[in-house]
Amino acid sequence: MSIPSKSQDRDLLIVGAGVGGLVLALILGRKGFRVTVIDRQPGPVSFPRGEIIQPNGLKVLDRLGLLSELLTRDVYQSQEVRFYQAAGRPLCTVDYRALLDSYPYALVLLPGVLQKLLLEKAAQCPEIEILWDAGFQSLLWKKGRVAGATVAHQGGEINLYAPMVIGADGVRSRVRDEFKVRCRVHAYRDGYLTAVVDRPSGFQAELRYYLGKGTIFGAFPVSKGKLYFFYLIPSVRLEPLRARGVDQFKNDLISLNSEIQAFMRGPLTELASWEEISFMRCFRVRCDRWTVDGGALLGDAAHAMNPHVAQGRNSAMEDGRVLAEVLESCFQKGDFSHQALFPYEALRRPEVETLQRLGDEMTWLWNTGWPPLVWVRDRIFRTLHHRKELRDKILTTVAGVKMQPFDLYDRWQALNLWNEGSPLGGKEPTR
Repeated sequence: MSIPSKSQDRDLLIVGAGVGGLVLALILGRKGFRVTVIDRQPGPVSFPRGEIIQPNGLKVLDRLGLLSELLTRDVYQSQEVRFYQAAGRPLCTVDYRALLDSYPYALVLLPGVLQKLLLEKAAQCPEIEILWDAGFQSLLWKKGRVAGATVAHQGGEINLYAPMVIGADGVRSRVRDEFKVRCRVHAYRDGYLTAVVDRPSGFQAELRYYLGKGTIFGAFPVSKGKLYFFYLIPSVRLEPLRARGVDQFKNDLISLNSEIQAFMRGPLTELASWEEISFMRCFRVRCDRWTVDGGALLGDAAHAMNPHVAQGRNSAMEDGRVLAEVLESCFQKGDFSHQALFPYEALRRPEVETLQRLGDEMTWLWNTGWPPLVWVRDRIFRTLHHRKELRDKILTTVAGVKMQPFDLYDRWQALNLWNEGSPLGGKEPTR
């Protein structure tokens, strides 16, 4: 290790300036704790994709006094998610207005919108320091416990001393490696090509999923003028697809069905090269533990999950909220041991593992290209459309309001095998 150019003492060091780390910084910074957030990027980075803030994330933001301000920005408030077969036939509609005792909507927005708001609020708090272009190098240790980190910044190195170091640095977390926490990183076979285009004037208000044989296409409004779309492909097909050219990719999209062709043909003309299209890989992370003496993991570093559950950023914000409460108690007692930090993991892990399992089930069922399983999936969606109690059970889980995973009886009901033909006596979903 080279000689550090300077050293600093802080109460908390957070590695990673994503929304989970910023929520944690804001809660504790407002209570007078000295917080430093470092990020290896030179500044905020926005990818061509959208993000969904579910009701549990809205609740966290509301507690921070940020929700009302976020709603004034260029975001899209969604009340419905509609599922279709790839050919355009309706399958199911999920309505957030069923959440009568919670927030009856989700927010869909460009990734930088929420991060920008959190950074603005952090800048107003004198106890919060954010260092961009600051690369985590290694942990500092004292008597066998974490005592800070060495950070590369502005051509030199800084020793940042703190009784707590938080790894909020994503799926490939270097902090997690330094903690020597055993984990299993699973890369899903499929990922998503994503882009943001102009929102077509005829596009309706709801979020849309189109599911086929090994095919998923989604289109979400993310602002007054922009539409985010994503297209499922196996990762091994990425380079061959790129080699065919972006025009052939656009033709593949509009050939899915006439409805997609009608609202996507115009916006797709904006995409002239692959540089305007991103590929989002999907991962699941499971760690043996989330805390060590003087350290904790947060968000994807602790528990990345499949994006089908749309809970990644929301779960990270929930982590930040719960960890802030536990850390406040730790500061009061002067105890940052693994045992003192464990209530954070005990509170969060059961919910997170439920969502991870649900994400895996969705991946197995939604992404399938096997015709018999496609038939089962479509039948389940049509049954859910007509069975409010089952549909709401899924909604409350995905929304983060209450964990209600399907039991065996629920799964049997969703299959609805006792009726011939269409579920529930032939009644089909309507648009």
